[in-house]
Amino acid sequence: MAPRLPVVVVGVDGSEESEHALRWAAEYTHQLGGVVHVITVWHQPVQFGYRLVQSDADLEDRARKSQEKVVAPVREQFPAVDIRTRLLRGHVVDEFMGLSKQADLLVLGNRGHGAFGGMLLGSAALKLVQHAHCPVTVVR
Repeated sequence: MAPRLPVVVVGVDGSEESEHALRWAAEYTHQLGGVVHVITVWHQPVQFGYRLVQSDADLEDRARKSQEKVVAPVREQFPAVDIRTRLLRGHVVDEFMGLSKQADLLVLGNRGHGAFGGMLLGSAALKLVQHAHCPVTVVR
């Protein structure tokens, strides 16, 4: 029976920090083996308690394009690495908490497209570092 390959889950939101996280995960997996699952979580934005008027299809399409923009150059740089992409609709922390139960490693950028761009560690990354069910690497 062949050994199970390690599963590395990477959060990508289109930010430069998430691209650094994906490159780190691809290099890690290139050296040690495994599969990289690139996850982009999208949701219907709410402002002051009201949904903004954007269709789910438009939001999902924007998330897909953002993910592809980050993934394409990394796939080119690491052609031997098994990189799989997935879009999820939901809350970032909840989705990654669930994924962390099945992952061997969760890789995140130190901050993303959240409301507080100047934070040293994004609020989602901070929550996941504290509560994930697997080891977490935060890439700066």
